[in-house]
Amino acid sequence: MKPTNYFPVLGLFILIQSGQIMAAPGLSMAAAEQLALQNDPLTKSFHQHAQAFEEQAVASDQWPDPKIKFGFLSVPTDSYDLDQEPMTQLVLGYSQMIPRGDSLQHAAGFMQAKAIIKRADMALRQRTVRRNVRKAWLKVYLQEASEKIIQQNRYLFKQQLDVSQSLYAAGRKQQQDVLQAELELSLLDDQLQQIASKLDQARAGLSQWVGADAATYSLLENRQPFNTDIQHTPGSLAELLKLHPLLKKKSANISASQKQLSLARQKYSPQWGFDVTYGKRDGENMDGSDRADFLSAMVNLDVPIFTEHSQDRVVAARTKQLQARRYEKQDAFLQLQSEFEQVYARWEKLKTRLQLYDEKVLPQAKQNAVAALNGYQSGVVSFFTLTRARSAELKAKLQRLKLNVEQAIAYADIRYFAGENLMTAQLSVEAEQ
Repeated sequence: MKPTNYFPVLGLFILIQSGQIMAAPGLSMAAAEQLALQNDPLTKSFHQHAQAFEEQAVASDQWPDPKIKFGFLSVPTDSYDLDQEPMTQLVLGYSQMIPRGDSLQHAAGFMQAKAIIKRADMALRQRTVRRNVRKAWLKVYLQEASEKIIQQNRYLFKQQLDVSQSLYAAGRKQQQDVLQAELELSLLDDQLQQIASKLDQARAGLSQWVGADAATYSLLENRQPFNTDIQHTPGSLAELLKLHPLLKKKSANISASQKQLSLARQKYSPQWGFDVTYGKRDGENMDGSDRADFLSAMVNLDVPIFTEHSQDRVVAARTKQLQARRYEKQDAFLQLQSEFEQVYARWEKLKTRLQLYDEKVLPQAKQNAVAALNGYQSGVVSFFTLTRARSAELKAKLQRLKLNVEQAIAYADIRYFAGENLMTAQLSVEAEQ
């Protein structure tokens, strides 16, 4: 008796335990979102800009550097002797300019507002990335699920071909039925080829966000039904639009303009400065006493007097810019509100249509196909009627899938406008049977 070789089995067991044999990778919608957010260069750019403005805010709130002077004053050029002349001095001076009014505080506030603008840009970009990734993922899902539905129905059409061949062999049907059944299968194969082409295009769109490798993975479907009711009224969701990053950005623009206006008004305030100089002298006076050192102290004052064509014009310009920013925010809110209402209305209509398909269209299409098959086998229904019933059932399934994906896309738009933490159900699509 030949001895059993246990080494291949043992090696397979070791590979499984070590994790070297793994299931084929899959890409869920949540994983696609995380990949896109982690790898998005624009999000990283906004983050770096925000940090840069925060650093500048700290620097803007500091006094200007003082000026130090050191040297010799009134040195005689005939001998360069420091104690020859009584005016010769070794000079050490310190001067400092004091910022106007609260200009430093407003300058720092302006930089902080710029940082908030970039933070809002980053949040807006993240919402945009999530929405675009979800839509790209759903387009891939639509083609994959359509392919599965057609493959399942191709089996039914193949069964239909077998029935027609059996009836033709028994002399009960014509050869035309067999040819028609073969044609239907060929048309389904062509439809599968079209779906394969669309699937490649959809994966190319998804690869922009998740990378070329991840875009080739099969999708991991969430089995939780997608068409869960939204636990908010349209009115309450519209209120959440006020928290949209775009409006936060507009508010930060208004704040930045206010700080610029305040800075312009500080130009009316005088700017003070002081200068302290100590002069050390060597040598003796004529009476033999040591020469006294000198101390000088001065105050500088910059007084704005001619303001009509400088400060006044700048303040007027900043005031108009501030009002323009406020109008921009109003326009942005109205645009967001209009777009949100359109998306929500589309979501509700799709929900109603899906309910119609689930309660009437799909059951009726299935019953019609079964009745047509039984009638054809009994000889009371033509093959054309049977083919039309099968095609109608397939069309209804594909249309129901398309409506489901369109509703998922509308749901992604709603979350773009109203935020992420709104719904009791996770963003997912219903697995098609």
